[in-house]
Amino acid sequence: MDIKLKVSFLFIGILLFAGILRFWQIGSVPPGLNVDEVSEAYNANSLLKTGRDRYGMFMPIIFKSFGSYQPPIYTYLTVLPILFFGPTVLAVKFASVLSGLITIIFTFLILREFFFKKDGGLELIACFVIAISPWAIFFSRVATEASPGLAIFIAGFYFLLKSTKKIEYFTLATFLLGLATHAYYSERIISILILVGFVLMNWKMFLKNKKWFLVGLIVFILTQIPHLAILFTGAFSRRLEQVTYFNRDIPIIREFASQYSAYFSPRNLFFESDDQVSRSMPDLSVFYEWMVIPYFLGLAYLIKNYKDKFIKNLFLLMFIAPIPAALSTDPFYTLRVLELLWVFSIVISVGIWLFLSKIKWKLFKYILVLIVLIISLISFYLNYFILYKAVRSGTVRFSSQEFIKITKENPNRRYMVDFSRDVSIGVRIAFFRQYDPVLFQDEIGKPFLSKYYSSVDSEDKYKIDNVEIRVIVWGEDVYKDQVLVGDALAISQDQANEHKLKLEFELKDLNGEITLRGYSTNPKLKCMSSNSHDGNCKGI
Repeated sequence: MDIKLKVSFLFIGILLFAGILRFWQIGSVPPGLNVDEVSEAYNANSLLKTGRDRYGMFMPIIFKSFGSYQPPIYTYLTVLPILFFGPTVLAVKFASVLSGLITIIFTFLILREFFFKKDGGLELIACFVIAISPWAIFFSRVATEASPGLAIFIAGFYFLLKSTKKIEYFTLATFLLGLATHAYYSERIISILILVGFVLMNWKMFLKNKKWFLVGLIVFILTQIPHLAILFTGAFSRRLEQVTYFNRDIPIIREFASQYSAYFSPRNLFFESDDQVSRSMPDLSVFYEWMVIPYFLGLAYLIKNYKDKFIKNLFLLMFIAPIPAALSTDPFYTLRVLELLWVFSIVISVGIWLFLSKIKWKLFKYILVLIVLIISLISFYLNYFILYKAVRSGTVRFSSQEFIKITKENPNRRYMVDFSRDVSIGVRIAFFRQYDPVLFQDEIGKPFLSKYYSSVDSEDKYKIDNVEIRVIVWGEDVYKDQVLVGDALAISQDQANEHKLKLEFELKDLNGEITLRGYSTNPKLKCMSSNSHDGNCKGI
């Protein structure tokens, strides 16, 4: 078989395999949607039906969400999946899975065209590494803005490299890099720095092609107009204000150096899991432990061949990529460094390629690859599909999913849900109950519309069909015929006894922990035990 045809077939096979790893059980693992996913989901559904988000803003530049703002690309990309698949978990996560596959496609194109060893092996290994790496599978299965951010950026990086062969591609590269800044916050910094670094590295080329440089620069500036439109409203810088340490009394340079170096630590990359439960798996790091050896092999090879143009650009991206994350207070925040993890995947792939090239017996190569694949998949399956599903079900509010089923099955009962420790529960109920976005905009979102970009105030009261969501008011709510719902901090056993509440249900996360309880009120019994002059008892 012709080598190019063989490589093409193998690439398609890897891509299909990657798709299976990302789509399999995506509706049930994890068993629900986290806070950010719920916001994106209902906004996309609202856009589909009304052209406005849940607050009533027409085609927002950036989406207001629970005291902060979400970059717009992911939400807009979710509109069509909801049209085709309905308001489902699959629809909400479809754009992320697709972004993960697009990243693999452009990885193949980049290495096939620009790495100086063009026997077909390295690009397939790189695609394979990204297909099975924990970070790549995990974030492809989460509805996160960072996934399309990475895919768009890597596409822009590919056309940057192509512009060294044909300058006209520089315009497409700057458009994609500019577009990436609307996908995720990290790309706002990385895109600009990679563009500046690339121009400086290739200044002679741009001196000869000033027209295309100016056109590309203009295109990039045009993509930034939406950012400029909200630059002084507060919405543009809100997230930075929330995560940066600039407003703290600490040595900034030392803090930056400490945070920056953490992203190059083998311990963080191969042996320790991210301590943020919503973006990591228990007992599994961003790469498998066995990848540490090819990581150092690949790094040594790239350093030795640093004069190669592609390797220079790879190192440029490697040093730029951690900067946004290093500016934040969170230690080793993997979601903010997907570009860096992509570069490290290439480094690991080079190491594997070097190691396998030393083995002359083909059958042994295939057996070795198969053994490593099986070990990796078993590790991922146990840590993600078993352990993560059970231990981390609280991050997607699994018990609230069960509560939503109860409210559907009992449409004539009234429910009052405590809002205190789950700011997303109102929007979550609205999405899965398919609550009319027009009603949501008029009844809940409208008060926040006039200060959409300038105020971080958000809704704290909801009324969705037979469910009311807010903080429990004990002096009033126990005198109404309804079911009070909350966790142990919202409704203690002493409060239940004092207010004559009857336990109706207990809902558990998949780890067996009770996270929500529902208590029916008994206004008559409460009034009999209360002061006879209590105004709440009139008419009961």
